[in-house]
Amino acid sequence: MRGRVLALDCSLRLTGVALGEEGREVASEALDLGRRQAAELPLMVARLLEGAGWSVRDLDLVAVTSGPGYFTGIRVGAAYAAALAFGLGVGLVPIPSLEMLALSCPDCTASLALVYAGRGFVYAASHGVPEGCPAGEYGGEFVAEWMARHPGVQAISDDPQRAARAAELTFPIRAVRPDVRVLTGAAWARRDRAIDPKDLKVAYCRAPQGTE
Repeated sequence: MRGRVLALDCSLRLTGVALGEEGREVASEALDLGRRQAAELPLMVARLLEGAGWSVRDLDLVAVTSGPGYFTGIRVGAAYAAALAFGLGVGLVPIPSLEMLALSCPDCTASLALVYAGRGFVYAASHGVPEGCPAGEYGGEFVAEWMARHPGVQAISDDPQRAARAAELTFPIRAVRPDVRVLTGAAWARRDRAIDPKDLKVAYCRAPQGTE
């Protein structure tokens, strides 16, 4: 195995594609495609492969963000990643979208990742916090109370203003650009836990019981 990884993220505002080899970045691209994700994603992959001098048959592993996030984007990314991995006969590594956002902020040792969920809610999950906040869909009151109990935690989001408006949050939220490149290293480190593409499950979160 050469350790060549294709990573895909369609779960947040940007559509990201990255190539890595044994955890090292080779190439990446991130675009705001809106409703053109399904049509443009294969073209992005083809461009990166051509630029790296790889063919699709050179891939050893596929990684994809598995939600939560934007419903249509999650479906587009998951369907393409699963079909590609299945066709190539390689493993698939799903990585939660909120974890990718946290990994995109390497100096945030303890963070609460927030993503707009609509209807007065945000998707949220903590990272680097003992007995932290599990990934779920939460209202603003719960998130504000959780942050008040964890004063050393930094709130981060791909779109702080939208997340704050949705859940009426008043504490500072740091803007973090999702970095699809972090998925190649994370996926390679988890290659022994790759799943059969047919077993891929995505997360359309709701709040864990007792936290609504």
